[in-house]
Order: sequence, then C-alpha cells, then structure tokens
Amino acid sequence: MTETTASRTDGKGGPAPTVVPPRRLRTAAVLVWVLVVEHVFALVTPPYEVGVEHVFHLTFGAAYAWLALRLPAGRRAHRVLLTVLLGIQLVGRCVVFTLITEPWIRVLLVLGALLTIAVLTLIWRPTRRAGDRVR
Repeated sequence: MTETTASRTDGKGGPAPTVVPPRRLRTAAVLVWVLVVEHVFALVTPPYEVGVEHVFHLTFGAAYAWLALRLPAGRRAHRVLLTVLLGIQLVGRCVVFTLITEPWIRVLLVLGALLTIAVLTLIWRPTRRAGDRVR
C-alpha cells in the first residue's frame, strides 16, 4: 500500500468515513453567499463614485466568499472571524439606517440584519448529539 492510499483508509483497510458538515453550517454557508451577493449588489447601485463604502463592500464581500467556502468545515477560527465581520457590518447597517431615509434601502438593511442574526445563530448554536436528551 502506498502512502497516499494508506492515508485514505480508516486503518483497517477500508475507506475512511466521509465527514459531512452539520446541516446548520451548510445552511449558514449558503446564507453567507447571500451576503456576498448583497455586497456585489451594493457595488453596482448608485452612487457610482469610488469611496470608502466601495472598499468596504469589496473587502467584506471577498472575506465572506472565502469564509463561505470554509464554514462547513466547522473550524472555530472561521466562525470567530465571521462573527467579528458580521458584528462590524451590523453596526454599519445601523449607522446607514439612520443616515439614509429611502424606504427600499431601509428594507434591505433590515433584511440584511435579520440574515446576520440567522447566520450567527446557525454558526454558534450548540450541536445536539445522538445521546442527548431533548428538553
């Protein structure tokens, strides 16, 4: 057996079990992709001058895309980084909500805030194990 095939087995000659990420992390990753789309939408929405908000949407959109790919692995570091970014964005949403009075933008900000809360709930909710009692 070669080294590469040995690393793919469970040590008993059979194939290694496939690790499937929890459904909640896969769902959270999909919702993070929605946030990526939201940032792209913000980049193509007027005003078209390049400013601080464009740098924000470019960097956060790229960071969310990177994290959406890694989130299903369930690493704590990725969840912490995503939490920090979502926290910064949530504060930004509140600031923009007070500055901009256009109803359609405010609706999008509220929907985005609800999406943020949903992602945070999904990535930090404790996982129930098979032997745990339902209370």
